[in-house]
Parts: sequence; C-alpha cells; structure tokens
Amino acid sequence: MQKLTLFILLNLAITTAFAQDTIPLSEIMVSATRIPVENYKTGRSVEVISGAELQQMPITTVDEALRYITGLNINSRNGFGVQADIGMRGSTFSQVLVMVDNVRFNDPLTAHFNNNIPVALSEIARIEVIKGPAGASYGSDAVGGLIHIKTKNYLNQGQKEGFNTVGDVAIGKHNLNSTDLGVFHNDKKWSVSASYKSNIADGEELVNPNFLAGIASDSLRRNFFDIKTYSASFAYQITDSLRAYIRMGHDRRDFAAQYFYTRSAYDESTENTKNIWTQFALNYDMGAHTFELNGGYKIVDDFFEFNPLFTANEHTTKQTFLNLSDIYQLNTNTSISAGLQFLNKNINSTDRGDHNNSSYGVYGVFSHNVNENLHANASLRLEYDTNFGLEFLPQASVSYRLRNFILRASYGRAVRAADFTERYVSYQIPSLAPGRNAGNPDLKAEKSNSFDFGADIFLPSSFKLSGTVFYRHSTNLIDFALRNSNDITNLPNLQENTEYFYADNISKAQTSGVEIDLERKFKINNSLNIKGKVGYTYIETVADADQLSKYIANHPKHNVSFIVDANYKNFTLGWYDNFITRQEEIVNEVNGEIKASYFVSNLRLGYHLNNNFSIYTQIQNLTNTDYQEILGAKMPGRWWSLGVKWRT
Repeated sequence: MQKLTLFILLNLAITTAFAQDTIPLSEIMVSATRIPVENYKTGRSVEVISGAELQQMPITTVDEALRYITGLNINSRNGFGVQADIGMRGSTFSQVLVMVDNVRFNDPLTAHFNNNIPVALSEIARIEVIKGPAGASYGSDAVGGLIHIKTKNYLNQGQKEGFNTVGDVAIGKHNLNSTDLGVFHNDKKWSVSASYKSNIADGEELVNPNFLAGIASDSLRRNFFDIKTYSASFAYQITDSLRAYIRMGHDRRDFAAQYFYTRSAYDESTENTKNIWTQFALNYDMGAHTFELNGGYKIVDDFFEFNPLFTANEHTTKQTFLNLSDIYQLNTNTSISAGLQFLNKNINSTDRGDHNNSSYGVYGVFSHNVNENLHANASLRLEYDTNFGLEFLPQASVSYRLRNFILRASYGRAVRAADFTERYVSYQIPSLAPGRNAGNPDLKAEKSNSFDFGADIFLPSSFKLSGTVFYRHSTNLIDFALRNSNDITNLPNLQENTEYFYADNISKAQTSGVEIDLERKFKINNSLNIKGKVGYTYIETVADADQLSKYIANHPKHNVSFIVDANYKNFTLGWYDNFITRQEEIVNEVNGEIKASYFVSNLRLGYHLNNNFSIYTQIQNLTNTDYQEILGAKMPGRWWSLGVKWRT
C-alpha cells in the first residue's frame, strides 16, 4: 500500500509540474435525463468517453474501456469481451441499465449478457456514463446508473462526406485475431454505416480441477472464445424537420464457460449465444417541440452445455421496446419533456420454461435554469410491471456553478424486477445437482433510494478535481445465497439436505462510498502532450441478512485507476492500470481464488506512419497478474498483440 501511495503522489507531482492551459467546462450535451443539457448542468456525476479516446485506449471492447471509469467495477469471466458483469457504485450487474442509441439493451434472460453490444468500436461516437439512479427517465434496472452508447450515425456525426473507412486489425498470442472495421458513406440527406468486429483465440491452456476429482476425462482445458459482431445503420433526412434512422446488428459468441456461473465439480460448461438486434428512430423537430419515436426488437438464442453427460439448456428470448417522447423548449431557461414507454419480454426455455411479462411507463422531465449559475432538474415516472405492479419513481438534481467551481446533488428512487434467470433458472431440471443455481419464482422487486453530493473544481494549469459521496438504501435485494434444500419449499426438483445457490430477497442493504478524480492535461512543448488521470472509488455494502451471497457485495472495496495518455511527435502511448482490493474468497475444488488485492496493467504503444495509418503493439496484463473476478473463472495472463489502424 505504501508503494501505491507513493505512486499516486508521484503522478500528482508530475502533473502539477507542468502548468499551462485551463480546462474549460464541458459543453457536451448529455442525456442524464431525457432532456439533453450541458454536462455541468445535470447535477449528476457524468463521464463521457469519446470515440477518439476509444481508438487510443489499450482495449478491444466496451467493457474494457469502462474499467477506468471511477465508480464502475467490471467483473469479467475472461478477457476480450467474452462476458463481463458491469456494476456501478456497488450495484449488482443487474442494476445497471445499458442503452444503445436511446433504446434499452438489457437482456431479459440474464444481465450477464448486457455487455454483448452489437456495435463495433469504430461506429461509436461516445459512451455516456450517468452515475446514480436514472429510473425516472429511463425505466427499471437503472439503480446504480446508466451506460448510454451513442453511435455516429444516430448522432448525425458521421465521417466526412463521401466514402471512408476506419480499421483496426491485430494478431497476437494464443492465435488471437482481433478485428474492428467500419465503413461509412455520407451525403447531404442520407448516411450509411456498416461494421464488423471479432475477437477469436484458442485461449490459454489451464489445469482442469474436475480431472483431479475423477469426474472429467481431460486433465487440461482451454478458455477459448470466438466472438463475431456485424452491424449496419441507415439514416435519411426526409425533410428539414424529419429524420429517420434504423440499425441492425448480429452478435455471435462461442466460448468456454467453465465456472462462469457455478462451483459444481461437474461443471464442464461451454456456451453459444446469438443476438439479433433491430432498432429505429424517427425524429421530428418543430422548433419549440422535438418529438422522437424509438423502437427496438431483439432475439437472443442461448445454448448452454453444463456437461456433455447432461442435456444442454436452450433458451430463446425476445424483447420489444417502444418509447415516444416530446421535448418542449418552453423558453430559453426552461424545458419540459413527457413520454410513454412500453417493454415486453418473452422466454422459451428447456430449463426455465415459457414465460412472458410486460411493463408500461409514463414520465415527465423538467429542466430549469434558475439563474446564470443555478440549474435544477426533476423527473417523475409511473411504472407498471406485471411482476411488481405500479411504482412511483421520483428523481431530482441541482447544480450550482461559481466560475470554475461546481456543486451538485441528486436524489432518485429506482426499482428492478427479477429477470427470467433469477426466477426460473434450473426450474425444470429433474434432480438438480448440488452447488448449482436455483431460481425463485416468488421473488419480489428490488427498491432503492439513492442520494449523492459532489463537486467539480477546474483549476488553472489544466487541472480538474472531482469528488462525490453517495448512499443507497435498498430493500428486497435479489441475490443467489447458499441455502440448504431442506429450507427451500417452492422447488420440487432439489436433492434432499444439499446446498444450492438459491435466488432470494435479502431484506435490506445500505451501500455508501466515495469517488475522487484527479485529471491533468498539459503540453510540455510542441512535440509532447500528456494527459494523466487518477481515479479512486471506495464502496462499503452492509446487508441486514448475515449470509453468504453471490453478487451483492461482489464489488471492490477500494478501486484505484491510473491513466497516462501521451503523444510525442509520431509516437503514442496509452498506459492504463487498476489496483483493486476486495473480499478474499477461496474454493480449492475449482481452483477458485479471489485475492484480497491485485494490480493489472495494460499498455499500448503506437507509431503514426502518416495522418491516416499507424501501427501498434498492445500488451494486456503487462505484469502477468494471476487473478479472478468471478470465483473459478481465471482471467488471462500477459497477452501481447500487434496491429495496424487506418482511417481514410
């Protein structure tokens, strides 16, 4: 810990040694509510990752980029975007809402799939991360916060007029083949984009603990993956006031999934998912009124083979989403938005059964500049869900700006219903093996109230300091907790007097924490530019029920991120690190160990041959750290790759 403290102080000393330009207040319009306003007027803690930043980071997927956002924690089961659970401010992975171009993306089968984004990095204009509840504006699941991915074509921020391409192709260790290609064509009235993304590798060779237990026939296993994503969009300016937009995507994943979900000695899992995604938007700008109709439809097929000796589980889920909103600019200081939302989820499953549920929402949003410095936002929502009935969701935030100093505060209420997996996993499997997950069809909806207070200080010499304290009180929290089958009365398929991870409502929990960001941009000379950032998150979760749960407290207690981006002449460097401390956990039977602390470093070095073409080398897990974020699912060791990037 002393070395870590020294490293932080050294970074701060370096960044304060070069003082030049002042960081301006962000003028980026973000959608913390349905009404787009400047970042500093939201009263919220908001971070934005631009498309240009994504291209320089040592990453290959969205979840890898989110690791360096203060307040977020990513629990991955493998690298390269195979599967990652996204938590925010100590939330579970089911309590973060993911949207793509104003359409809800969260998966109805399980939130483990929420990161299966069917869009290549080359098509992303920016990622908006809204910390804290957003349910009043966007609906259920936005308990910890909102991740909104916005593409270039949706924002009408495509490439230059005419035909152009963006590409990133790399090869690496364990036969890695990583590709991210985008093709764009823009005219005065219409624009088209198409993209392809893949991450494919044989994976590392690992010891199979099931062989030592005499259950598996192979002593070794590989954490292979084969991920391919295709996407295309079309936008047309029908009239000066009316614009139409449509996107289609297909995401296909085939990967080793041993110990992804269970700690069973019989776990030899592999999984294959297929996600077909279609969405549209109609935007009608009448001046004072701006109407937008958004719709989305997705079909996900999941084939999960727990063990070749057992029958595989097959699931097909369908989700339909519609949202109609109107933003009314009442005057220069006041905007009002109102809208209607519909969501339907459907599942046909061999182990969960066939189920369907719908929800309906009506909401209003109010944004007002009280004066030049004081800004207020409020939202109200009525949400009816066939799972939990009618809920009232209020939200409010306020910000006060004095020169380069901003004070902000917010409150919000959120609700989340159990997904199909939490309610019905293993529901139809006869004589379920011990150690596996078991659903609970009688789960109640989670409810929470959240508060935060923060400040942003923009100092001279290109220095920014941000700090936020937050608190969330939750009831009926849903998690898988170890339970003896003799105490479970609503599932007839369990073996007597054995242990299962049973989905249940943990009565209450309180989550509190602190977020701190220090950022400095400076120019040493005409050739060298450096951006440094240090982020720190502290989270503490206390539950009334003193029992071992699987996900509620599965977040880091301390999470420190270090970022250095540098440009020197034609050379670029991206150095991104995380130091994490969390609750230690060991299960020897599955070679499972979550360490009390670990440090992971990723590095990218690049060289621009000209303005449009560059080469790079990337090393993930530079320190070859041996670690797990989900018990039993070993994360990759040091992994190098070589690549080329271009833009025409």
